[in-house]
Amino acid sequence: MKTAGFVPAITIALACAACATGVCSAALPASTPNLSMLMTILWLLGAGGAICLLLRRAIDADDRNRDLASRLAREQDARRSAEQILADTQTVLSRVVRQQDSVRDGERSRIAREIHDELGETLLTLRVELCLMQVASNGVHPSVHQKSSAMIGTLDLALHSLRAVVNGLRPLALGEGLRVALERQLDEFTRLNGISHQLDIAPGALQEPECAAFDAEALLYRVLQEALAEVAHRASATRVRVGLQRGRDGLTLHVDDNGEGGQHPALPCVCGLAGMRERVEAAGGALRIGNSPDGGTMLSLMLPAARGLALS
Repeated sequence: MKTAGFVPAITIALACAACATGVCSAALPASTPNLSMLMTILWLLGAGGAICLLLRRAIDADDRNRDLASRLAREQDARRSAEQILADTQTVLSRVVRQQDSVRDGERSRIAREIHDELGETLLTLRVELCLMQVASNGVHPSVHQKSSAMIGTLDLALHSLRAVVNGLRPLALGEGLRVALERQLDEFTRLNGISHQLDIAPGALQEPECAAFDAEALLYRVLQEALAEVAHRASATRVRVGLQRGRDGLTLHVDDNGEGGQHPALPCVCGLAGMRERVEAAGGALRIGNSPDGGTMLSLMLPAARGLALS
């Protein structure tokens, strides 16, 4: 039993009893020794009772402290165990998501290759035949010549859409570094859709080699790709701005446009990013969709500092 907590209380009680006995002895006449002795005994009994009470309270307090310390230790152990389980689950989930991404990218590559080789070749052959028919009907069949010209224009639009689909399905172009891949993606987006772009990369945003992670780079690239695809679907958008910066919380990607009818953040299925949200959260990040100050849609992707990206 620990006594450090109630030793001062015992000392105080004994001092009070001694003082009280001395006061009573001084106050009583010398002719009453029996009464003085009786008063001394009563005061000693009272002091003993007070000491016992203090001891009891000190023992109870000590027991409560030990019980609380034991409960706190158990709760801390349980918390550490839960955190370890959560970390293990996060690791497994991240591994599963990476495997799914690998399978998905392989399937996208296969589909893009088949579309390019089969459908693209067929459409190009059809265009050549229409061009030959257009040349043959020039001056001979004006109506056929005019109709073939219109069909060639429609076919060119179909080829334009086909190239956009193939570019969206092709494998990631991260071999030369994330900056080059982002610039190439935005240049291709502007060339195909006629929507101007602005890329702002803050100093130091891509300069953390010890945290380099190709998976994180691929995730950021895919999110940008999906966001640009959604911007292209809204004909009202004429400009898109992409910003990349690093803060204390991690790396943040912003994509916003000036199109009309911005989407509300409570609708997570817009922008074709419903599947991306799960992948981002599995990587420890956050994906938010809201309205931009220009009236369009703004997308924000945050990846934690531990998964920062490196400039190749």
